[in-house]
Amino acid sequence: MRKALVLATLTIAVLAATVWHGRPTFSFATAERVRLQAHFDSVERELRARDVSGLSPAQRTARSRLMDILHSYQVRGVFPRNTDFPDRDIPVFIDWWGKRCGFAYLIEQTGNEDLVLRIAATRNNARVPELKDDPAVRRWIAANGVTLAEATRIQPTYGCGSIHGSCLASDGYQVASGVAIASNAATFTLNVLDDGMSRQTKGIVGFATGLVGLVVGAPNVDNGGSRGTLGRWDAGLGALSVVLGALRLATPADAAGQSRVSLGPWLGARRSSGLAARVTF
Repeated sequence: MRKALVLATLTIAVLAATVWHGRPTFSFATAERVRLQAHFDSVERELRARDVSGLSPAQRTARSRLMDILHSYQVRGVFPRNTDFPDRDIPVFIDWWGKRCGFAYLIEQTGNEDLVLRIAATRNNARVPELKDDPAVRRWIAANGVTLAEATRIQPTYGCGSIHGSCLASDGYQVASGVAIASNAATFTLNVLDDGMSRQTKGIVGFATGLVGLVVGAPNVDNGGSRGTLGRWDAGLGALSVVLGALRLATPADAAGQSRVSLGPWLGARRSSGLAARVTF
């Protein structure tokens, strides 16, 4: 049991050091937020300074409101991340987390959410000039007193930070993640099988390997691309192993005499049937 505990502790330390070493000191998310806030601040100043005397009163009012919305978007600083093309900067209407780009946000906040959702579903990475054939987009541009060129100026590109490892999993992280996933899968198997190993040993190993998964995965669950996918697997399996390990340690030894896994017939609604598995801890 002591050997298992020491081995698991060393594994945690090695993997934590590997992941920590692989994380950049330069935060892509911070730099991207600063870049985009500067972009929208510049665009707002530029568009507010334009001569709008040729617009109708309704267009001038709509345009002024649009600039206020753009300002609040810039100050809020919640911008999408491009996970569709993690290796280059590309526009994105709505990202994996549901965050809107600047142009989409303006359209949505002026009461046209249906238009935003339609574009996101069909042309999520389109640039504004590519949308000029859409009658609804043309009507929105005209009604809000902006030109196609100004709408294009509003829309920036969005990156994913693949250079700094924010979306693409590095070789080192893939190895660390593979070890974490494999160890947690093995621990789960040990915890549901009655193989003669003591409950305390299983509990310690499960808890320790679960911590490995959490250490490796938790910092990356909010990322997109392959890094985020691996991070969510690591963290999810790690959390499961921690819970199973804790249950093993908390259960009295005299409750460990019976089989841990049982199978039986299952009957469901509408005459459906199958096999049901029950795991006892």
